[in-house]
Amino acid sequence: LKGILAAGPPRPFTFYVRKDLWMSSMDKDQGPYEREMTIVSTDADDFIVQHGANVLVMDIEGAERELLQHAKLPGIERVYLELHDHLYGLDGIRDITQALALKGYAYDPRGSRGPCVLFAKDDGPREYEEVEPDAA
Repeated sequence: LKGILAAGPPRPFTFYVRKDLWMSSMDKDQGPYEREMTIVSTDADDFIVQHGANVLVMDIEGAERELLQHAKLPGIERVYLELHDHLYGLDGIRDITQALALKGYAYDPRGSRGPCVLFAKDDGPREYEEVEPDAA
């Protein structure tokens, strides 16, 4: 199965396949690649609605910046992603954070660690959770 979810109408993307599949991406300059292929995208918002998704999990090697700035994310309550500051810098982190904040999401420290972060819509009051020193 091959596919790319992107914001907006379907369009072709060049995808660079790397030896380690998890490093494959749409970024030609991210490192050596074995081959390139063209994949036509599917609108992310249409896909979300069609499948009734309420959580979005992504590790898409830098493409999260563009997707989260332009997709509406209808019905999505939580977005969990890996940030790639080595690809887009702190400007990209700010763009992602602002785009999600404008859609009503907030950074959720309870589900975040390092570059893997959770953004959630407000689901009500929270209670204090004591964390063991070794668990942090």
